[in-house]
This record gives sequence, C-alpha cells and structure tokens, in this order.
Amino acid sequence: MTYQEIVNRIQAVVSAHYMLADFGYGDLSDLKTRFENTSGDSAVQADYPYLFLNPATHTRTGAAVTYNFNMIVMDMPRGEVSDNPYNNILAIQSQCQQYIDDVIAQLWNGYTDPPQVLWDGLSYNTFNERFQDDVAGMTVNLQIMVPQSINNCITPIRRDELVIEMTDNEKRTLGPDQGDNKVFAYTIEIYNPDGDWQINKYVVPEAGTYRIEMEQEITLNQPLPDDVIPNQPVVRELTDGPDRDIAATSATGWPTQFETPETIYNFSATWDIVVDSVNPAGYTWELITLADIPGQEESTLIQQPGGIIKIYKLA
Repeated sequence: MTYQEIVNRIQAVVSAHYMLADFGYGDLSDLKTRFENTSGDSAVQADYPYLFLNPATHTRTGAAVTYNFNMIVMDMPRGEVSDNPYNNILAIQSQCQQYIDDVIAQLWNGYTDPPQVLWDGLSYNTFNERFQDDVAGMTVNLQIMVPQSINNCITPIRRDELVIEMTDNEKRTLGPDQGDNKVFAYTIEIYNPDGDWQINKYVVPEAGTYRIEMEQEITLNQPLPDDVIPNQPVVRELTDGPDRDIAATSATGWPTQFETPETIYNFSATWDIVVDSVNPAGYTWELITLADIPGQEESTLIQQPGGIIKIYKLA
C-alpha cells in the first residue's frame, strides 16, 4: 500500500464520520481557516470540527515502513460563562479526543489488509490556541505500519551488463587508406569473462541491444599537401552478408583540422546497436575502424596509449 493510499484512507474515514466536517493535509502553514474568510470556497475555508493530518518523519525497519503523522482535531470554542470557566474548551477537547479514537478505531477494525495502526503508547496533547481562528482540540501521534519490502526486481532502473572492458598501452599508427592499419587495437583484458574479444573484434554472442563506449586520445601526423583528416571511426559489422559501417550514436573530440603533431585530441564516442539475431555463420563487430573516403588521400594518426573500450548489453 502506498503512502498516498494511506492518506486517502484516513481522508475517507474522516469523510464518513458523522461529526467531523473537514479534512486537511500538509504543513501547519496549510491549515485552512474561517476567520475573515467569507469566500465560501471549501478549498480555503475551514469547516469545523476539522481534522488536519500533519506528516512527521517516516521510518523503515527491514521489510516494513512506519508512517508517522500528527493528527490534529480542532473546533472553534464559544464564549465561556463566568461561573463555569473553561467548560466549553474542555468539552471541545474531550470531543476531539473521541473523534481521534473514532478514526483510529475505524482504521484498526474497519480494514482487513496489512496496514496496521500502532495504537499502543499513543501521546495525546490538548491545545487551546489561536492560529487565525481561535481553536481548541487535541493532537495524537498517529503511526501506521505497512509491510513494504524493497524489491529490486521491480525498480525502474536499467541494469546494463558489462560484457567487455579492454585497454591498450601501445602507441599505434593508423590510417584509412589502402595498406594502412585501419583498426584501433585493445590488447589488455580488464574484463572479458567469455573470451569474446579478439584484439580488435568482438564476437557477438546473442541478440539484444548493445552499447559500445570508447575513450581514446589521438594525435595527427603531419598531412601531405593533398591529404585530408580522416573521418571519425565507425563500427564495422561483419556477418555472412554485406559488411556495414555503423556511425557513432554520439561523439565528441574528433579533430577536423591539423594543428600540430603534439596536439592531443580526447575522442569519446558511443554506439547503441540493436542485434535482431545471430545466425550460425557468425556475427562480429570490428572495433573501431577508420573508413576510407573513396578517391581521397587521408593523413594518418596515432592511437595514444591508455585508451579504453567497453561493451554493455542493455537490459
């Protein structure tokens, strides 16, 4: 049972009570009043007797949550007679205690589901105060315990499974043109439990949605006069059909012009890829490769040490 359902249940009990005329919930600053309010709007004008539910600190103990409230019941006293002072205030405080007990009794006896009213050791406190209205009544520390285990199986949190984490500590020269080494290599296994990594290829074991993350520093070699900067890398999908290049879903830091050979570019990219099926002939990603621009000479670059690649299977 949710917190909102608990509050709604208390409100329903108040609404069904023959004597209680109004219900409120919130901070004390949310108390409705009648003083100098002639609007007739029930949303802002109090009707007495008035039960106001003021939330306190709620607690969890193991598989149960205890909701704590200050339940305030109040009415407007009338003028006292001189030979019997405080009689009206005492009568109202006494009636308000009875209304409190009525609500607790209904919450305890009127429902058979698990929420349990903790009515041993309740503290009643009388008051006769002026908010904006002169009111008298009684408060009680209402406690309702609800069995409520923490269940991680139903939490709306994506639980991604890390299937590969690789890094590399070598400096490598790469280029997209014919005869160049086109593929970034990662040779140091941080996490590869099923042995699906092959230096620069990942053997996709099953259908699903995957996320590939790359963090890599690169530098550019001095281009020749007619060379252009290589395009940012892609994932090359190798199957029994035609290969295809998959552009990054998002990427930052890839150079667009040459500055100096010492300039370091911090490239990061993410690929989100859906694999519908994996057939017996195999299904492999070549990670991460530079794609040649047809008819164009391109400069080379340096894969700096310390780059990292991670592959997740998304839940």
